[in-house]
Amino acid sequence: MQTKSIITGNVYLITLGRNEVQGEVIKATEKGWNVRLLASDKVIKVTSESRFIRKARTIGITGDTPKAKGKKAKAATTPKQPKDGLSALDAAHKVLVEIGTALTVRQITEVIQDKGYCPNLKGVTPHLTISSALQREVKGKGSESRFYKADVGLFGAYSE
Repeated sequence: MQTKSIITGNVYLITLGRNEVQGEVIKATEKGWNVRLLASDKVIKVTSESRFIRKARTIGITGDTPKAKGKKAKAATTPKQPKDGLSALDAAHKVLVEIGTALTVRQITEVIQDKGYCPNLKGVTPHLTISSALQREVKGKGSESRFYKADVGLFGAYSE
């Protein structure tokens, strides 16, 4: 992005290490911008315009998911619908839309189990099942995904 197109008050998708996170530009300084990360409310200094990927779309919950870069992602398959309740991904989406904010995978799993959305989600590590499914969808579907990675270990969902 060009320096003059980065406007205070707008939300952008920003690279932070290997992650792409959402941040609101709160102040332009001589050496860059002060940006508030939406997922954690931390304020960071961004000194390079190349870290700004694009303006984030806002649908219900603010957020955006970039298209997968590098290797071609495998085509996402349609998950099988379980006989009882929702699929794990559908349950995760329902939880994230209801709560309206990004959550950790363990928090998502707890709410799914507490509300009984996916009775088939059992075992020793159901949070790993949810984590794997969320990461596959985000990477495989890119900007078409129902989910986005808000920050390290945090996932959010677009309201449909």
